[in-house]
Amino acid sequence: MPTFRVGSLYNPIRTTWPESAQYSYRAGTHELVAFYVEPSVREVKAFETGPCEFALCVRESALWLLSRFGDLPWSDHPYSWHLVPEHERDLPSADLEAGRRALCQVLLVDATTGILRAIRLVSWSPEFTRAMHAAIRAQASTPWDARAFDATIARAYDELDTVAMVREATAHCVGGAE
Repeated sequence: MPTFRVGSLYNPIRTTWPESAQYSYRAGTHELVAFYVEPSVREVKAFETGPCEFALCVRESALWLLSRFGDLPWSDHPYSWHLVPEHERDLPSADLEAGRRALCQVLLVDATTGILRAIRLVSWSPEFTRAMHAAIRAQASTPWDARAFDATIARAYDELDTVAMVREATAHCVGGAE
């Protein structure tokens, strides 16, 4: 995994990004990257030091990490283990989970410049860690069907907004700092 520094480029060969956010579990690391157009001081502070909450929503072949930092609105991040490049795929081990808190690296990137504005490492509760890892293992154990995944995502967004996904979530936690 690359080393990141606030004030440097998120990706050394790219300087603009669409405004979005993405979650990934790859190479044994949980990572949430938010791309904001010219993030305000308030948004940077929310990502750097604001309280953070997480939720997990699972529907059929898809799972979503839901997150909220400070007083910013909830955001949703669909994920599929099958979309991770094969050389970066790693399954979380159920054997190591008793009482374990997973760490999630959170990055805020200015979408107009590609510059990292905030980096934070947060821990998830042991219960949330177990739920997230079990969902990833379950997803990885099912055959990949891109059309079914896309249809699940589309149906979910037709039926739910992000706040409704949070209410439907099967696991919740407040993030801690490690």
